[in-house]
Amino acid sequence: MGHEPVRTCIACRGSFTKNDVVRIVAASGSVIVDYREKLPGRGAYVCPRPECIRKALSRESLSRALHTARLTLPSPEEFIARLAAGITEKIRSLVTMSAKAGRLVAGYSAVRDALGKGSVFVLICARDLSGGTKEKVLLPDEALRVRRTTLFTKDEMGQMLGREEIGIAGIEDKGFAEAVWKEAERLKSLIKVHQ
Repeated sequence: MGHEPVRTCIACRGSFTKNDVVRIVAASGSVIVDYREKLPGRGAYVCPRPECIRKALSRESLSRALHTARLTLPSPEEFIARLAAGITEKIRSLVTMSAKAGRLVAGYSAVRDALGKGSVFVLICARDLSGGTKEKVLLPDEALRVRRTTLFTKDEMGQMLGREEIGIAGIEDKGFAEAVWKEAERLKSLIKVHQ
């Protein structure tokens, strides 16, 4: 078992695994969300919670953490919007990869069959899917064991998967399912405060 890197949030000062915080960097005097952790330069970490983001975006916190005095700071709302865009892109990528790996079923009938076999770990419902279809797809015992999240529109899901419209999809790989679930929960915690 390998050692998991631990990072400190510059706002709340809590210690978290690297996967539970978001890296930010200073580039050309601006603060940038480095969601994929690929950008060069000194980075700082912040919890992806609105209260930590607001506190972290104070000039003192960032200047100290990034070792630079001249920074153009985004508003917390702008920063949260950028972070939400990064998370959304990560979810799209995970959904697309699971489809390419043959570990995603899409459409009512295919999802219903996979649920019957017990092979779905996470169910993704489109935001514009009718309430009746959402309720109809899960039997009561399945609703207790299958996590469900609502993301994207039917058109957006269709575009990701190379179809016209998809209202419901199921991820059959536990690794992909866990990653999508984690990112979806992170996105919801960011957005619910700002809707």
